[in-house]
Parts: sequence; structure tokens; C-alpha cells
Amino acid sequence: MDYSRRIRSLTRDLEQPLLVTDLRNIRYLTGFTGSSASLLATPSGCTFFTDGRYSETAEELVSGLPDTKLVVSTSGLHETLSQAMSSEAEVQLEAAHVTWDFVDRLRHETSAELIASTGIVERYRRCKDSEEIEALRRAAAAGDDAFALLSDLLETSTTEENLAERLVMAMREAGGERAGWGPIVAAGANASRPHHETGADQVGPGVLLLDYGCTVAGYHSDMSRTVHTSEAADPELDRVHRAVQEANEAGIAAVSPGVVAGDVDAVCRKVLENHGYAEYFTHSTGHGVGLDIHEEPWLRRGSEDVLEPGHVVTVEPGVYLPGRLGVRIEDMVLVTESGHEVLTSSSKELRHA
Repeated sequence: MDYSRRIRSLTRDLEQPLLVTDLRNIRYLTGFTGSSASLLATPSGCTFFTDGRYSETAEELVSGLPDTKLVVSTSGLHETLSQAMSSEAEVQLEAAHVTWDFVDRLRHETSAELIASTGIVERYRRCKDSEEIEALRRAAAAGDDAFALLSDLLETSTTEENLAERLVMAMREAGGERAGWGPIVAAGANASRPHHETGADQVGPGVLLLDYGCTVAGYHSDMSRTVHTSEAADPELDRVHRAVQEANEAGIAAVSPGVVAGDVDAVCRKVLENHGYAEYFTHSTGHGVGLDIHEEPWLRRGSEDVLEPGHVVTVEPGVYLPGRLGVRIEDMVLVTESGHEVLTSSSKELRHA
């Protein structure tokens, strides 16, 4: 990853100093993967703050960054930050990533005026570079590899929890690391809950909704498939699955540079409306994927985000009939210069032996 370029881009564009406290943003800018760090970025350079546990790691990391110095705190990171910020007239804080207590303490300990800001680093994270895309591609492939083993995994899985853990293990064997969120495995009527909490319910013949992913170099994959493992016919499930698959494919076809994200959502909803299921689509169509599992841009009603080459988004329409069944089909889609590329390749067929 070209962290030097990212640091230069941030400092070049800043008009006021920014205190970066979100660890995902710090990882994006510097490559740091520890649990304690802040980055004070100014138009003239950066100061990286951490504690003694990471001193050696941080020293090596900072040595490769332009115009960046290291401060290792021995008296408490908050006190060290306050002292450093006092040399600035104003400092922007990442409003979405700081607590009231953090801000209140800083106000009493530093002379700098504190200003709330949002999305400064995130706007750089939206468009992925070639190395990020490769990590996302590998993470998606690990998910596909796990899905290809579903028949074997089902033979040794008695509960939703069993199957979830086996999916994680299969992705690890395929080169993916465990994500910060566990797989959704929803068997039978549990599939009618979009974010069912995977539990001890039995996995038997019938509908099975899977939503899972992994990470590669910190970058996430995210895929959903719904299958029917019973030989018995279920005409309503067939109708719902057909509608959702059509909506998924229409949404993917709509993804292209210059397209407004909210319009992709509208395309999916129109398909489900035509099938009579619009009221049962109870969440947004998708979201960006990267260092966070959910990040900008947002494919939802009213979103004015404009898709650009390098965005990686999900397209995941669903229909949920309460107490009866649920179907969701989700793919990861890369926006390219001329259109799009689907990064997930698992079969979307409903029937699964």
C-alpha cells in the first residue's frame, strides 16, 4: 500500500489540522494495525502518537512516511495529545469517532479550538487503488471457495453455529482471515429476519440464508446466498427467490461510473414492486466495502453519492416474509472505468444438493 501518497494527499488538501483517532483511518493512512494510536495531521506534516507497547513497530512505520514524526507516550496518550494540540489555533476532530468524554477532557487541557468534522479521511478511502482491489478480490474469492464446499460443510454441521464456524474455517484455509463480524446463518423461518442472530437452531432440509465474509490485509468481503436444501417443492420460495435474483441482477447492471447510488436502489425496488414484494424489502440495497464492512458510498433511498471507478459496493436486495421465509442475494461489485466487475462468483441457484 502506498501510505506515503496517502499522507501527502491528506496534508496537501488540509486547511486546518486534523486529529485522526479512528483506527481504520489510521491504518489506511499509515499501515498501523495496533490498538492505540492517533495521528495529528497538519498542512506541514504529521505527528504519530502511540504508547510504549508499539514503540518499535511505530518507529519502523513512521520512518517510511513523509514529514511524519513519532511521539511515544509514557504519561498517558490523552495528556500527550493535549500538549501537542496546544501549539495549534484550531484542530478538527473526527466527530463520528470520538466520545463526549474525550472531547470534554481535551477542551479543558488544550488551548486549541476544537472543531467537529466528518468524512475527511473517508473520502479518500472511497476509491480503492490496485492493491486494495486485489485484497478485496482475494477476500471475495475466499468466500466463494467456502461456498463451493457448502454440501460438505452441511454434512458435518448440525446447528447454525456449527455451520458458521465451518464457513470461517473454510475461508481461513482459502487465505482469508476472520472478520470482525460473524456469519449470519439463518435456517428455516429464521431467514425472515434480515440480521438473524446465528444460534443453536438446527440446520435441516429447507431454506438456508447465508451472509458472511472475511478479510485479506484488513479488507473485507461480503456475500449472501439463499439456498433450499430440501427435495420438497416450495412454490412461494421459488417465486421470492426468482424476484430477488432478478432484482440483484438488475441492480448490478445499473452499477456504472457517474450513476447516482440512490438510483441503483430504486432499480432493485422497482423489480420487487413488479413482483408484488416491495413492502418486504426492508433494508437498503447496498454499501461500500473496504477496511470497514459498511462504508461509503451508500446504495439506499435518497443517496446522492455518485459512483466512481474504484468504488467497491454490495448489491443485496432481499425479501422477508415474517415467520415464513427470507431470501437475500448479495454480490460485491467493482465500479470500473467502463462499467462494473462482479467480484463474487458463487452460484445464485436456489436448489442445493
